[in-house]
Amino acid sequence: MLDKFIKIIEQYNWRHCTVLLALSGGVDSMVMADLFRKAKQYYARSPYGLAGFDFAIAHCNFHLRGADSDADADLVREWAALHQVACQVTDFDTTAIMADQGTNVQVTARHIRYEWFEQVRKELGYDCIATAHHQQDSVETLLINFFKGTGIAGLHGILPEKKRIIRPLLSFKKEAIIQYAETEHIAWREDKSNQKDDYLRNNIRHHLLPAIEQVFPNAVTNLYANTQRFAEVEILYEQSIAGYRKKLLQQQGSEYRIPLRRLMHCKPLGTIVYELLKPFGLSPAQLPDVLHMMHSISGHYIPLGDYRLIKDRHFFILTPHKEAESGHILIKEDTRTLSGKTFTVEIRPVAAIPDAGHIGPDELFVAADKLTFPLVLRPWREGDYLYPFGMGMKKKKVKKLLIDAKIPLHEKEDIWVLEQQKKIMWVCGLRSDERFKVPDGNTALLHLKFTKNKAI
Repeated sequence: MLDKFIKIIEQYNWRHCTVLLALSGGVDSMVMADLFRKAKQYYARSPYGLAGFDFAIAHCNFHLRGADSDADADLVREWAALHQVACQVTDFDTTAIMADQGTNVQVTARHIRYEWFEQVRKELGYDCIATAHHQQDSVETLLINFFKGTGIAGLHGILPEKKRIIRPLLSFKKEAIIQYAETEHIAWREDKSNQKDDYLRNNIRHHLLPAIEQVFPNAVTNLYANTQRFAEVEILYEQSIAGYRKKLLQQQGSEYRIPLRRLMHCKPLGTIVYELLKPFGLSPAQLPDVLHMMHSISGHYIPLGDYRLIKDRHFFILTPHKEAESGHILIKEDTRTLSGKTFTVEIRPVAAIPDAGHIGPDELFVAADKLTFPLVLRPWREGDYLYPFGMGMKKKKVKKLLIDAKIPLHEKEDIWVLEQQKKIMWVCGLRSDERFKVPDGNTALLHLKFTKNKAI
C-alpha cells in the first residue's frame, strides 16, 4: 500500500509540497497520516532528499458527540506527539453555529472545517490540504449526484485534486484501508454516527451499494473507474460549452442577449440552453418552460436567480432583477412605482382622462382592459417605430421622432420606450401611439407618469 501511495504522490507531483492533513481520528484519516509519515521517511532516504515534502496535522472538535468527540481529539494529539508532528486542534460550538446560520449539521460542519483548514494552511504557509476520502466515498458521491440529476458535472465523483485540496487515498478501497490499519496496528476511533441512517450518504452506504454489489460484485471498482472517465468527458464537454457561450452569449452592459435564430440551430438544443442559462440560476425543472418560451410572443419572462429571462422579438434577454441595473424593466399588473438610474415611473388606476389640455408628453393614459402584461420598458433602438398620436395613423421611426424633436445626442442615449407584445405604446416623455388611444366612454384606465430624475 505504501508503494502505491508513493506512486500517487509522484503522479500528481505532490513530492514537492507541504501538506496539512485533515484528521478526524477515523480509520481513513489515521491511515493517511501513517502513510504520509512513512512517505516522508522514504523521501528522506532517497538520493534527492525530501525536496520540500513535509506535513502537519489539523483536527476539528465539533462537540457533537460528547466524550466521544473529545476522545477523537485526544487520539489525534497523542499520535502527533508520538511521531513529533506539528498538530493544531480547534473547538467549535457547532450547535450554536447551526442555530445562527440556519443550516443542518452536515452543511455547518463542512463549511466551518474547510474554512478553518484553509486559515491554518495559510498561517503555516503550507501548499495544500489533504483529506482522507477513498474510492467508496467517490462512488457514493457519484450516485448521490446521479439521482439528484446534477448533470455531467456531478458524475466525476470526488476529484483527486481541486484547488488547494488533495485526496491521496481516493484510489484505495475501504477494505484495503482497514486491512492496512489492522496489519500496521494503527489506532483509530469509530464514529458511531456512521452506523445510523440519519444522513443520505449513510443510507447509500448501508443499503443501496450492498444491494447493487449483490448483482454486480465489482460495482464499486467499476463505478470508480467510470468517475475517472466521466472526469475526462467533462473536460471535452466544458470546452464545447465554452465555444457555444462565446458564440451565443452577447453582453451589453449589465444585460446578456442570446439570438434565438442562431440558438435554434444548435444541437442538442436542450443541453446547450441549460448550460448557457445555468450560471444565471436556471434549474433543470425550468428548462421545458424556457424551450417553450422560444416560440412564444414577446414579453414573456421567467425568473432565474438574480436575473429575468425575457423573450424579446428575436432574442432572449437576461436582465438583472434590480431595476436600477436593468435595461429591460418588466411592468406587471400590480406595479405602481419603478425606478431606473435616471427616471421614475408612477402607475395608478384612474376613472377618467382629465381635460386634454392638461395632459403632458410625460403622461400616458391607456385602457386597462386592453393591456397584456407584462409590459416592457426598455431603451429605444434602431428600427423602432410607432404611429404617433394625432398623425392619422402615419408610421414614423423613433429615430426620426427624436430628430424632429431636436433631442440632443447625449439625451438620445437615455430615451425609453414602453411596449406591449412588440408594439411601442409610448416614447416616454415624448409621444404616445395612436393604436393605444383610449376608446370613448372607457372608465377603467391606467395613468403612467414618466419623471426624469434630477442630477445630484
